[in-house]
Amino acid sequence: MNPKDTIKLDVPLFIRLLEYAREDAKDDMDLHRVTENIISLSSIGETLGMIDYENIIGPQENIEEIRRWQIRAGIIK
Repeated sequence: MNPKDTIKLDVPLFIRLLEYAREDAKDDMDLHRVTENIISLSSIGETLGMIDYENIIGPQENIEEIRRWQIRAGIIK
């Protein structure tokens, strides 16, 4: 059993989550949702890896669509 609010991530997943937080998260609520998903997936005590990424952040299609709209709007390059 995993202690409450303890997570284990491998390094590739940790780096990708940092990239997500910096580049793709729209607001703090995205980060809270991701955190809740990580805590939930960590409840069995196993180390999370890249195989868990989509379950952590959700489908990538939405992020790519948002990025395209931000480019069109001139918000990002």
